[in-house]
Amino acid sequence: MPSTLRFLKQYLRPAEDATSEAEVAYRRDGHELPATVYRPAGRTEALPGWVVLHGLTRTGRRHRSLIRFARAVASAGNVVFVPEIPEWRDLRVAPALTIDTIRAAVLALQQRTDVRHERVGLFGFSFGATQALVSATEADIAAQLAGIAAWGGYCDLRRVFRFGLTGIHELDGTTYQARPDPYGTWIMAGNYLPLVPGHRFSQPVATALHALALEAGERGAYAWEPIYDESKRRLRAGLAPSSRELFDMLAPLTTEPLPRADHALELAEALADTALERDPLLDPQPHLGAVRVPVVVAHGRDDRLIPFSESIRLSRHLPDGLVRSVNVTALFQHSGGTQSGLGPVGLLREASRFAMLLRRVLGLV
Repeated sequence: MPSTLRFLKQYLRPAEDATSEAEVAYRRDGHELPATVYRPAGRTEALPGWVVLHGLTRTGRRHRSLIRFARAVASAGNVVFVPEIPEWRDLRVAPALTIDTIRAAVLALQQRTDVRHERVGLFGFSFGATQALVSATEADIAAQLAGIAAWGGYCDLRRVFRFGLTGIHELDGTTYQARPDPYGTWIMAGNYLPLVPGHRFSQPVATALHALALEAGERGAYAWEPIYDESKRRLRAGLAPSSRELFDMLAPLTTEPLPRADHALELAEALADTALERDPLLDPQPHLGAVRVPVVVAHGRDDRLIPFSESIRLSRHLPDGLVRSVNVTALFQHSGGTQSGLGPVGLLREASRFAMLLRRVLGLV
């Protein structure tokens, strides 16, 4: 409990002098890449360690929310290692590089003399959450880890693509609907659209969508905000007339409705099929049963990028006995909704659950 309280104190009221920060490097496939290490200020003894993976985000390890989180984890009594993943900063999914990246980051943390080597954890957000779990099927990586925290991950890429274009997701016979964050669709279409059968000439559309995603990452504002409409108009005007209908389906103005469900579903399926054929490691399901370390799974209830049902579904594919807890919180999501409307009692209840979730995560190491 003291570590949880220290985390909350630093997270809710950040203090620059509570932690130290150092720029370091790690080596992946013979190339040196940057990383940041955070430690609690004034502590000199060896401490538990965490590798924290950023998701598909333009700002990478310098994302303001990630820095705030990493400092809070450090203030709880940990060494926190945040590796830069250049492909993810460029919004290229590059799953074939993921395992080597995670292996290199974990090794770099384990080689530090200020880390308790038997108490090292891996924390992944969003796309990084699922990739962290896939990496833990590798015996040499699993042997270095005491646990994994998977926050906001996905289990079924096809369902994620469907949600991204329709806002509909389902779990155990219940259907949910929300206006999805288009950021994820822009990234995936930017990566895979020209490879989809029937869309071989769509590279200009993919390039425009990738530019929108980069802009959203740099602005740090929700991708459904009207501030992007001017960019959408400008990028659309640069496309051939024959390409504009496809662009409008994937990047409608904020004043426009979502695309027709039948058209959206057809495109979502085609994109997912292409992505999985091109990069099979985007499908975690064949690997989840071989995860070798304890896991805490968490998700934001009103997440508009990856729906919460994906983390629940993901947890059900993990080996029996390794899932320490599965948590859906109204207080934290990496895109979309807020805790407004909870009321004082609901907010107190969610805060208590969130504190217990943090205790379980920090307790992994």
